[in-house]
Amino acid sequence: MAKILISPIGVGNLVNKTREERKYKPATYKIGNQPPYESTFMASVLYKHFQLDGIIFIGTVRSMWEEVYSFFCTENKVQKDDDYWLNLAIQIEELKYDSDVNYLDLSPIEKVLGERSKCILIKYGLNEDELWENFDRIFQIVALLQPGDEIYIDITHSFRSLSLFLFLTITFIKDLVNEKQIKIAGVYYGMLDVTRELNYTPVVDLKPLFDMTSWIKGAYSLQSYGDGYLIAELLKSQNESQLANQIEQLSQSLNINSVNDIKQKSSALKSSLETQVAKTPFKYIKDILASFTKKFSRSSVKESEYQLTLSGWYFDNHRYSTGYITLAESIITYLCEINGKEIRSETDRKAMKDFLHESQNKNSDLARLYFDVNPIRNSIAHALVDTKSSNDRGSLTNAINQAKNYQQIARKIFSTGTLYLG
Repeated sequence: MAKILISPIGVGNLVNKTREERKYKPATYKIGNQPPYESTFMASVLYKHFQLDGIIFIGTVRSMWEEVYSFFCTENKVQKDDDYWLNLAIQIEELKYDSDVNYLDLSPIEKVLGERSKCILIKYGLNEDELWENFDRIFQIVALLQPGDEIYIDITHSFRSLSLFLFLTITFIKDLVNEKQIKIAGVYYGMLDVTRELNYTPVVDLKPLFDMTSWIKGAYSLQSYGDGYLIAELLKSQNESQLANQIEQLSQSLNINSVNDIKQKSSALKSSLETQVAKTPFKYIKDILASFTKKFSRSSVKESEYQLTLSGWYFDNHRYSTGYITLAESIITYLCEINGKEIRSETDRKAMKDFLHESQNKNSDLARLYFDVNPIRNSIAHALVDTKSSNDRGSLTNAINQAKNYQQIARKIFSTGTLYLG
């Protein structure tokens, strides 16, 4: 495992209007209560403070690569090649925003920086095509990282748009390149804007804002798919074990479609949320969770109505297999209720299925609905739904397109207390 810094590089400032003196201004950087660091490069401050193993610099053809080379030759006690430095400075002077990003040879800089370091050249990002090309180039970072590496991000210098772009790109890499198991250790910004007021430059860790992307994703996953595992993990990191465990249990119930458990776990979580003192950042998604649990914590409705509502939620969130199973079972539950049968008795439920096939019932609206829904439910359960079936009732497309319609027909029939639409 290595600790890697990713840092954009800007164009710096001209001193006495000469390219040779293009530099960042010296600053006194302060991280927390630690002794300050005097440096022109924020990257060098973070490198020293966190004892990092490598630096990945990102910049355009106009970034001050010559100063990066000069600074880190001195910093790492490497003999500076004056000819390379001068030629690099002259080349950069001649390049423009639309110059080929492959024109510069930055391999000597990479050698000075060390084995786990890299220099990535990108476009200015003036249009959508350049933004996507930059994404491809920054995505090279993936190949450089090894499983378990920790990433430190510096967004102090360069274009503000690049800092935002880098922030989002690293979020993308962290979430989608799971096999790397990358950890974002910190997102640092040297607040040069307040240097004159404070007489030093505070280094602020913006990682809490970065973490908000995980909270948002976790809330969306729970609300849309019943997947609360990420939210639970985040809550555990905030020492909210009770809430975390309740959310995990509700997720398990939804994923296995245990209707009684869904109702019980939702009610328990709803009660906890009503008494819970919301803390940052949980307080921003507490209402979302409360709204979610409200859908499933209703204990006063009939069991068939509850199952029917649950099937609708599954359909709304494209979980068609679970939705069809729940919808079919809600019809049988409804028959048990209106005929005075025990809804949890396997014998009674089987009798209600036979009831629908009786001559006086088989042409009813409810029977026709069940005869449409149950074959789909059985096909799904046995992985037999045919994507190209000549029988429209057995096709995948029909099953998806008709799901909500079937659920709404059932709702109308249930409201009559009979087998008919009324």
